[in-house]
Amino acid sequence: KPNKGLSADLDALAAYTNSHKFTLSPYARKGLSTAAQRGRSLFRSEKTGCAKCHSGPFFTDSQPRPKPLRHDVGSGTADPSEKMGPAYDTPMLLGLYRSAPYLHHGKAATLTDVLTTFNKNDRHGTTSHLDKQQVADLVEFLKALPYEDPAAAAQKAGLTKVAR
Repeated sequence: KPNKGLSADLDALAAYTNSHKFTLSPYARKGLSTAAQRGRSLFRSEKTGCAKCHSGPFFTDSQPRPKPLRHDVGSGTADPSEKMGPAYDTPMLLGLYRSAPYLHHGKAATLTDVLTTFNKNDRHGTTSHLDKQQVADLVEFLKALPYEDPAAAAQKAGLTKVAR
């Protein structure tokens, strides 16, 4: 339901939020590389399960709901200073090429670290069985996000801009 005019601050925030455009990844300027295509296949496969949580046009299962869906990925349990506990809302993966360091605590310097060093018990997807080339392919795919504008797919999926 539109809320335009109820709060100038919220109207300004909605205008700002709705102005965001996703810049296509420089790693996919000429389309997905062969390695990124192999990585996309791995990402979508049951073999890794990445797309179970990182799905849809924004590569996340996060949606506005009274009780947010959170996942325990094993990276928060050993940190007594962690205020949110061990479970986190699934972040979208668009623009990963420019957002290092990774994870909620910033301890993963690279995407390879996320998939190997910081993937205890395969909680960031099932990657422990992948060989080095497969991990590299998966990283190439992740760096290529977004390789196409997600706006049309988001609209088709019924995702809307912030109501004003």
